[in-house]
Amino acid sequence: MINVYLLCGGPSSEHDISLRSALNISKNLSKEKYNTKIVYIDKNGVFSKSFDYIDSSDEFSLVKETISNKAKSIANFLSEIKDYNPDNTIIIPAIHGTYGEDGTIQGFLDCIGYPYLGNGLLSSAICMDKVTTNDIFEKNKISQAKYLYTYKDDFNDDFVNKCIDEIGLPLIVKPSANGSSVGVSKVEDKEQLKNAVKEAFEFDKKVLVEELIDGQEIEIAIIGDGNSLDASMPAAYITNHRFLDYDAKYFDKETIEEIPFNMERVYQKEAMEFAKECYKAAGCSGFARVDIFYTNEHKFFVNEINTFPGFTPSSFFARLAMLMYNKSFGYVLDKLIEDGFRRFK
Repeated sequence: MINVYLLCGGPSSEHDISLRSALNISKNLSKEKYNTKIVYIDKNGVFSKSFDYIDSSDEFSLVKETISNKAKSIANFLSEIKDYNPDNTIIIPAIHGTYGEDGTIQGFLDCIGYPYLGNGLLSSAICMDKVTTNDIFEKNKISQAKYLYTYKDDFNDDFVNKCIDEIGLPLIVKPSANGSSVGVSKVEDKEQLKNAVKEAFEFDKKVLVEELIDGQEIEIAIIGDGNSLDASMPAAYITNHRFLDYDAKYFDKETIEEIPFNMERVYQKEAMEFAKECYKAAGCSGFARVDIFYTNEHKFFVNEINTFPGFTPSSFFARLAMLMYNKSFGYVLDKLIEDGFRRFK
C-alpha cells in the first residue's frame, strides 16, 4: 500500500479553497491503494499533527489545533515521516497560492527527499510571479498582452504616464504574485490606475499592468512532461463582467460555466496546442491549468499558468481532467501519483 501525506491550508489568501481541494482529494483517493494521512497547515504556516478521520461533508473539519512554535511543528512532521520509505510514500501539497504554488513547499519537499505531486520548485516559482512568467513568454515569442511593471519603491506618476502612453487605456492591474484574481482591477482612467496600483501593493511588492485583451478567457488542463502532454478541451466562465474578476468567478450568480467551451473544432485544437506551448515554455511538469484569451479574430494570448489549480468538485481542472480521460477523479489522482513517483526516481 502507498502512503500519502496530504498537506492543506497554508498562509495564503486561498487557504479555504485549499481545504475544499484537500477534502475532494481525500474522498477520491482509493482506500484499497492508499494509506492517507492529512496535515493541516494554519495561516501562520504551523503544521498540525497528522490525522486520518475527517467529516467528509465539511472542509473545515480539516482545520486542526496547532502549537505556537512553527519550527517545532515542522520538526514533529519530519520526525513522523522519517520512518516512511520514499519509494512508497508521496506528498500531495494541496496548497494554493503563496507557500503552495510559489516553490516554497516544493523546495522543502526536495530538501527532505520525498516525491510529490505536480510542479517542482523552479516552474512553481516562475508561474507564481506573473512578471517573470511574462518575461519568459516574451522570450519564447508567445502571444500575450502588452505589459509593464513596477516595484512599490519605484512607483510614481512617470510610471502611470508610461502605462497610458505605451499600452493605452483600459488596463488590467495585478499583484505580480497572487492567486484567484485577488487584488486585480480593471481601470479606465489615470486616477483609477493610481488607486488600483496602490491596492495591488497591499498583496505584493511588485505590480503588473497589462493591456486589456478583448476576448473570452478559456482554461485548459495539461497533464504530463516535455513532449508527452495531454491537453483537455477548453472550458470558460461566461460573464457580463469586462474581465473575470474575483466577484465574477466566485459570487456572481449570473456567471455561467461552459465545459467544454463552445468553439469550432479547428480553433479548439489550436487552443490546446497553444496551451501546451505555454506550459513547456514555463518548464512545467506534472500538471497545470493554462488560462488563455480567445478573441473574436480567433487569436490566442496567454494569461497565466496555475501550477496547482483547484481540485474542488467544481474546479475546472478536476472536471476537465476527468472529461479528458473519460474517467473518475480517482483515476486522475492515480495517474498524478504515478507521475510523481516516476519523476522522483
